[in-house]
Amino acid sequence: MRTRALAAVLASGVLVLSASGCTSDDPGKNKTPSADGSSGSAGASDSASADPSSISPPLDKLPKVKGKKGGIKDLALGDCKYGAGQQSVSGTITSSAGKVADYLVTVSWTTATSDVMGRGFTVLQDVQPGQSVDFTIEAKVKKGAVKCVPGVVYGTIKG
Repeated sequence: MRTRALAAVLASGVLVLSASGCTSDDPGKNKTPSADGSSGSAGASDSASADPSSISPPLDKLPKVKGKKGGIKDLALGDCKYGAGQQSVSGTITSSAGKVADYLVTVSWTTATSDVMGRGFTVLQDVQPGQSVDFTIEAKVKKGAVKCVPGVVYGTIKG
C-alpha cells in the first residue's frame, strides 16, 4: 500500500514538473512567429524596441563598383562630429591601385549598437596610382550617433 502511494506521489510530481517545462518566465522564450515572419513574445508588446522613424534614415542608393576591391588603407579621414543635424567630414584618398581607378567613399554615422543615423558618400573618378585626392562628405545626421564608420572601395564606376 505504501509503495502504491509513493508511486502515485512520484507520478504526480513528474506530471507537474513536465507541465512546468511548457512555459517560462524568461521573456526570451515562448516566442511565436508573427505575421511578418519575425518572432516575438506571444501577446506582449516590446517596449524596448527603438523608434523606427529615428534610425536608418532613407539612404541614397550607392553607385555600383565593377571589379571592386577594398581600399580603406588608402583613406585618411578627418575629424567627424556626431551632433544631430547637417554634418560634414573631410578626408583624403591616396591611391594604392596599380592603375587608374574610381573610388567610392562612404561614411555612416552610427549609434553604439551600429544603427545608422546618417550616411553620405562621394565618388572620386579617374584617380591615378599614387595620386592624393581630397574630398568632403555631407549628411543629415539624426540624434544618437556616437561614431563615424568609413568605407572605401575602388574599381570602375559608370555614370
